[in-house]
Amino acid sequence: MISAIVYNSLTGSCEKYARLLSKELHIPAKPMGEYVRADAQVLFIGWLFAGKVAGYSRAKKMYNITAVAAVGMSGGAEGAAEAVSKANALPQAVKAFSLQGGFYMDKLPTHYKLIMKLKNKDIAKKLRAKGQLNDREKALLTMASTGNGDPASWDIGEIAAWCR
Repeated sequence: MISAIVYNSLTGSCEKYARLLSKELHIPAKPMGEYVRADAQVLFIGWLFAGKVAGYSRAKKMYNITAVAAVGMSGGAEGAAEAVSKANALPQAVKAFSLQGGFYMDKLPTHYKLIMKLKNKDIAKKLRAKGQLNDREKALLTMASTGNGDPASWDIGEIAAWCR
């Protein structure tokens, strides 16, 4: 049973998810690096960069991680959790989740801004070519086109149900 949530947030989405889950599950949410009992089973929430969950490698040395939630602009797509598991070499016993986070260009460090300006053009072009978009894809198109936006929803239902 999860007894702590640890998050690594760059622009605030991971922290928001951690706080929502903390409130729902009545367990503490702490930024990575803060003390958590050694026997605590931890849900780690981190942001995605090039398929990798930022901070996971360090976190797995510090905490007893039972589940990982990856937060990214396009998170929540079909098969995304499996891709996160594979790309981060998660042990079979560690449950993977994928969540769509917000995107806030103005909060990014300069080197990430440069990368994302290029990446966003490609994302927007592909989505516009697709035509009919679901709510998650519409939110992603807004983020990629404007450089800012929130996810289609801040839904924590799947993770909260698994944690119970």
